[in-house]
Amino acid sequence: MDYDVVVVGGSANGAQAARTAASNGAKTLIIEEHGRLGYPEHCSGLFSYTGLEQLDSIPPSSMIFNDHIYGSRLIAPNGKTLTVRKNKKHAMVTDRAKFDQFLIERAKSEGAEILFPFRVREILRDNNSMRVFASNKSGESIEIETKMAIIAEGVRGKLARSLGFKLPEEKSRIFAAQVFMNDLNDIESDLVELYQTQKYAPNFFGWIIPMSESSAKIGLGTSNPHAGKALDKMLAEHPILNQKVKGATTSRKIAGKIPVTGPLKRTYDDNILLVGDVAGQTKPTTGGGVILGGIAAQIAGTVAADAIKQNNPSKAFLHTYEKLWRKELYKNLWYQRKVRNYINNLSDNQMNEFFDRLEQKGLLTAIESYGDVDNQAKLAIKLLRTISLYPYYMKTSLKLLRAIVQK
Repeated sequence: MDYDVVVVGGSANGAQAARTAASNGAKTLIIEEHGRLGYPEHCSGLFSYTGLEQLDSIPPSSMIFNDHIYGSRLIAPNGKTLTVRKNKKHAMVTDRAKFDQFLIERAKSEGAEILFPFRVREILRDNNSMRVFASNKSGESIEIETKMAIIAEGVRGKLARSLGFKLPEEKSRIFAAQVFMNDLNDIESDLVELYQTQKYAPNFFGWIIPMSESSAKIGLGTSNPHAGKALDKMLAEHPILNQKVKGATTSRKIAGKIPVTGPLKRTYDDNILLVGDVAGQTKPTTGGGVILGGIAAQIAGTVAADAIKQNNPSKAFLHTYEKLWRKELYKNLWYQRKVRNYINNLSDNQMNEFFDRLEQKGLLTAIESYGDVDNQAKLAIKLLRTISLYPYYMKTSLKLLRAIVQK
């Protein structure tokens, strides 16, 4: 079995890379380890319209739970609530499993093939090409020869490590859990709710993402490895969340890990490109990786196809991939990482004070104007330049400095 490009991983970013490579003339194969495409679900499925439009990937209405998210409600540790609402629809809530299936079908429509359920066990370099070894649970094994391997294996990173890439330590990841709940109370279907609380969600946050006026995806991210238990505790004890879930029913629960350390120093080598979670192309502030990772994946697919046309899959040629995606994404990811560091360093009392400052100084309008679920660097720069916040920054200057120098 010979292919120009083999994409390891059939989730959103792998599908984007495969679609782009195939549309540019490369004979492309996706290898996916799971038997049901799109499962297990990987995230909340909350995507901005602008991001999906940039990726040319707006799904059909049958895959959308809620198409009218206008903004968010920010909840401080002490319960103070600030509402940020835009004047037009900003985001949608999708069925994430069906969304991945939609992207796979689009890749197939461009000529890409998919092999599943097969797990790639090993990739070996053979002169100027790669040999990919995969097997399924029935014991069937295959060997594939390819000029280019695009690794979109997700947060696990086992293959990337075996190929010599240095990935962040396991302990630096965020553990996430999410439940799908019905019959909820006091849910506004056009606003996402974000809960800042070191008590229940240390080093990240909790969320309610409405699917309707009475159903939502409710979850949290935490540095606590037992995210499921942490979520149960938050639902049972948080004074606001507890009231919203009284009498509610849970249909299913998912869990996973999120890389939030920012991008790897190097995401390419001879015959190899890394995309998505394994490359650290996820938002450190929220953990979202479909839009930014998708942008990088489409760049990867284009560069991989060019490498095939030029018969030059060397790292000298593939450096173009890193150059292009960093130009597009790196500044945004860098600022997001510093913001995440700073928030993680703040105590709940300091976060309460920050909410007070935002309200007293009338900065919600600025957040509404500059806030963007994908390009959060714009808002970070705006707030850093806001003179009225300087007394607060001075008060927490050591934590701000630590956030900047911290990786």
